[in-house]
Amino acid sequence: MVMESGTDKRFGAYIEMLRRKRGRTMRETAIAIEVSSQFLSEVEKGRRTLTAERMNKLNAFLNLSDEESRIMYDKGAETRRYKDTAVPQDFSDYIVERDYAMAALRVAKKLDANEDDWQRFVDDLIKRKEAET
Repeated sequence: MVMESGTDKRFGAYIEMLRRKRGRTMRETAIAIEVSSQFLSEVEKGRRTLTAERMNKLNAFLNLSDEESRIMYDKGAETRRYKDTAVPQDFSDYIVERDYAMAALRVAKKLDANEDDWQRFVDDLIKRKEAET
């Protein structure tokens, strides 16, 4: 049985499902993300992948929900994992452009931070940011 959320699908099949769900044709989607229809077809068949820029354009064009967007970027990272890119592309630039984010990740890796450690960090960050507003 196929899950409606599409979380059981691979990247290409997932974006095809999202595109069809929105009633968008392959041609208009390809134009919106600046690729050929053939290239998009190859992506949907799992033979190619999209750059971060094109994934961002697809996200905007299809007006994805936060959850759909997160799943799409995670699946994109999964498809690239064997090409030495396992970080979801929606925040890879954030990490690379901020030395302190990379340093924090290296510390977390060195200390083998677990899910509880990260959850405490996130909870604390949210509290501090909310206090600033």
